[in-house]
Amino acid sequence: MAKPEDPQGRYREQIAVARQVLEQKEQWADRAEWEVKKTRTGWEVVAWRVEHPDRQGSQRYVPWGYSVIELDARLAPLHYRPKG
Repeated sequence: MAKPEDPQGRYREQIAVARQVLEQKEQWADRAEWEVKKTRTGWEVVAWRVEHPDRQGSQRYVPWGYSVIELDARLAPLHYRPKG
């Protein structure tokens, strides 16, 4: 991910819902960085698990350390897929 989204920025509502889902499923929600994509039917929010906060770029993350949270157009959670 080139640049994570600010949790208080333009996608704050999508990230807030995705964070609630992530907190129920994982122990690393407090160190996630976010990527938000608009889909045809809603939103796809990717939570990247930061493992190395002192590093730059993609080296901050473990390649398999992310989860995908799908939201509908009303921001209701639809699916959760852990990737690592």
